[in-house]
Amino acid sequence: MLMDKEILAHARFVQSEIARLKKAPEAAAAAALLAYHDMMTRNFQHERQIHLYVTLFFACLMIGSWAVALILMLNLGGLDPALWPMGLLVLILTVLEGFYIRHYYRLENRTEKLYQLTREIYELN
Repeated sequence: MLMDKEILAHARFVQSEIARLKKAPEAAAAAALLAYHDMMTRNFQHERQIHLYVTLFFACLMIGSWAVALILMLNLGGLDPALWPMGLLVLILTVLEGFYIRHYYRLENRTEKLYQLTREIYELN
């Protein structure tokens, strides 16, 4: 399962548990939910951090490939058929980086929404 979908599934589970605990408050159940939610939030934050490193790594590769392609274009005096493999590499890395940024953006926003759930669990106590 994709991590962003896993975050959404966790958020739905916690919201249903919060609704259940608001109807029939139990201090022990609220404490257990808080501990579980805190552990899962830390796991999601760790996953988000790893994805940040991967995104930055591919951003460096993309920028490096753009720089090499521009230097080769300047040295060869413009577009040359010998540059097509480099252009393909630049295109692949640029598209891949776009997808990494989109995925990281989703992880970032969905992880931050979990903080509101933490506040709601604290209010149960």
